[in-house]
Amino acid sequence: MGTLKIDHSRINAAIARAEETTSGEITCVVKAKSLDYAETPLAWGFGIALVTPFILALFGIDIEDTISAHLPSALAGWEASHAVLSDYNHVQALAIYSLIQVAIFLIVYAIIRFSPLKLLLTPKATKHRRAHEKAKEQFYARGLHLTTGQTGVMIFCALEEHFVEVIADQGIYSKVDPSVWNETIDVLLKHIHSGDLTTAFEAAVEKCGAALSAHFPPDENNPNELPDVLIEI
Repeated sequence: MGTLKIDHSRINAAIARAEETTSGEITCVVKAKSLDYAETPLAWGFGIALVTPFILALFGIDIEDTISAHLPSALAGWEASHAVLSDYNHVQALAIYSLIQVAIFLIVYAIIRFSPLKLLLTPKATKHRRAHEKAKEQFYARGLHLTTGQTGVMIFCALEEHFVEVIADQGIYSKVDPSVWNETIDVLLKHIHSGDLTTAFEAAVEKCGAALSAHFPPDENNPNELPDVLIEI
């Protein structure tokens, strides 16, 4: 999804046309790169490091004996009383398993952290929640809550998360049926699934513009409060 091409000029023109018929403001934001999920490699690294020794034990693989067999020969030939030797063996076993778990954690963390696996292994609910938070952040960062009459609308798309959302300000929610935003999302997704992101935004902007013009017609001056551009972040 992140490889879809976007024609900014067409989308910008669509926003300008829509705003000619309404006092509302429409902004389009697309997040091309995935959000950061730093907790994903940490969680998988800890989890796999924790369970690996138990899995090896189930298969009868004694890692302690395997590693001990390769210890430096300088350790061979030492003698100790039974009690001291027993304590030493316990400490040695704990040290070996700890080192194994640390090594496994570092390997798994590095593989997931620096590969597409990070996004694939992140739960869908987590990705959508994070994308929704980013959408709200952009709504306020772009000043859509500061428009006259609270009539700002943002169409947001996070490509790698496969997430789209339409956020409208308070002034719009009081008059426009919420089903309009669901229909806008349906139109957006229909064209995205066909691989045409530009038409997707054009159609979504046209849908929002029609809804806004019905309830918020342009006033005498109809100032353009926000830039009529697609924003890539």
